[in-house]
Amino acid sequence: MCGILGKICYKGKVSVPPQLDLLNHRGPDGRGEWVNASSNVYFGHTRLSILEPTPAGHQPMSDASKRFTITFNGEIYNHHELRSKVPAVNWRGASDTETLLELFATKGLEALPLLKGMFAFAIHDSVDNTVLLVRDRLGIKPLWIRYQNETCSFASEVRVLLEPDEFVPTKQALSEFIGFGRMPLSGEIFVGIGEVPPGGWVKVSCNSGIETGTWWHPTVATSTARQLKNRHEHEHKIKELLTTAIEEHLISDVGVGAFLSGGIDSSIVVMVAGQILGKKLQTFTVGFPQKTLDERSIASKVAKHAGSEHYELEVSEDTCLGWVKEAVLKLDLPSVDAINSYIVSKAVRNTGLKVALSGLGGDELFGGYPSFKNVPFLTCLGLLPKTISQVFVKVMPGKMKEKLYGIPDFSPAELTTARRRFTSVKRLRGMNLEGTFPSIPVMPAGLDTMGAISWAEMYSYMIPMLLRDSDQMSMAVGLEIRVPFLDHLLVEEVLSIPQRFKKGSGVKSLLVDAFRTDLPPEVYERPKQGFALPMEEWIRGPLAEFMDEGILAASDLLGLAEPLRLKEKFVAGSLHWTRVWLWCVLGHWLTKHVAASKYQLSTHLLVK
Repeated sequence: MCGILGKICYKGKVSVPPQLDLLNHRGPDGRGEWVNASSNVYFGHTRLSILEPTPAGHQPMSDASKRFTITFNGEIYNHHELRSKVPAVNWRGASDTETLLELFATKGLEALPLLKGMFAFAIHDSVDNTVLLVRDRLGIKPLWIRYQNETCSFASEVRVLLEPDEFVPTKQALSEFIGFGRMPLSGEIFVGIGEVPPGGWVKVSCNSGIETGTWWHPTVATSTARQLKNRHEHEHKIKELLTTAIEEHLISDVGVGAFLSGGIDSSIVVMVAGQILGKKLQTFTVGFPQKTLDERSIASKVAKHAGSEHYELEVSEDTCLGWVKEAVLKLDLPSVDAINSYIVSKAVRNTGLKVALSGLGGDELFGGYPSFKNVPFLTCLGLLPKTISQVFVKVMPGKMKEKLYGIPDFSPAELTTARRRFTSVKRLRGMNLEGTFPSIPVMPAGLDTMGAISWAEMYSYMIPMLLRDSDQMSMAVGLEIRVPFLDHLLVEEVLSIPQRFKKGSGVKSLLVDAFRTDLPPEVYERPKQGFALPMEEWIRGPLAEFMDEGILAASDLLGLAEPLRLKEKFVAGSLHWTRVWLWCVLGHWLTKHVAASKYQLSTHLLVK
């Protein structure tokens, strides 16, 4: 896992290379820089050595013919298998970077569908002087791109592409953050800056402009998976695919560990990985002195079953409070839900581990969220005339009424997205912000209601929030997190399974039944809990001053009374802590990055 950046000049030369030091935390084990023969293309790379830690894995890397040069962030889990597709190469080392580079040199864009992994990379072609930017299917790894005057720049993090006086988010970005607690999936975060889309590519030519394309088409999700005859066959297929994915995700030249919360998803990952690695697998459960907030006892049972080398990492309250503040100040982009990721990553990285498996993705695919129960009922509103459905919305309980106000339709995707709302459409419009609903990619044809909810949870929540948080918070401490549940073959298969096979008496029924014989009953015979911090208690106590600073900064810099109004409601006990924490995070992020004056920021965003 690494940090990458680059700059392409359409006219002239790269006079001032981008500042690579800003990405040192993503790759503390090494760094490299490269400029093409015409001196108008620059690549930079900071390295976290996982595969081929010797100099043979150094980047930027050129292929044997010297035509192509790559800067690459990620892991290709099937890279040993792919080497057989380019048999004429005299391999210099055992890195997946070299495999990817030589495969691309042989097959071009046709190489991309062959890849299994998480990745973001740039490849320069010296023959036509172009740079191809590519991102993995589900956007596990970030790739930001900026178009400015006569240059194009790219990087693993947004802040690398901005000067201090340019940290002014677009109106769309600010609206989505206040509305949903995270920055948008698509569109400009800052003027001229957005992401290469998941499963997409951008080709930048120094001579003829920019081309874009999609190399992973979502329609494959319903066309490649087999329609099996009964539930037992689906269970067998799911177990086979997930087991293969976990095994592939264990490839490493350094130690591999796993987060173990005691929940269904992380427990399955650990059980399968333990069968393969045994004591070579390290598992980690992060706990606190407040025993009601952690799941160490169940996690310990799972680790014992798996045969892993298990560690219980207890973090003191004082340490954790310091890490909460630290996490907020390390955010590349603000997020209301990133703190847990940072604390777990920091605790595990402090043990010396570089690679950890996560159960992220299991809830989205197999129905682990309340949306899978609530949304099917709410879709009935779409069968009514619009005037009548609006009446039903008006008489709903306050929170649901605010979430659904202004919803374009009552489709499963729109309803699933609406349930994640933090700030109502009315409130956003009252702040002169955009009260729109986030756009997500068009769903594959033929998805049923449960498949549509999964799709919306992935593209409106998992990718723009959970995966971003996982990347920026783990890489802030130099830890690589791998997510085997997001193996694309598994994702395609699960999306295509009819919901009658996925539903059952318990949460994530199909997944549990597929691995029931492998798991201790305590894992699936209890309510879903998850890793939780006592944030409300802390915000009212030891984090109160930190909260006040963030709230005041947000109100002052944006010229808004809303943060102060919500703080009063929270103090009075009539508001959930996340609603004020959102403004606290935003205020501290703006304070750190925005060098523009209050007048410039509020005027640019048209906030009154």
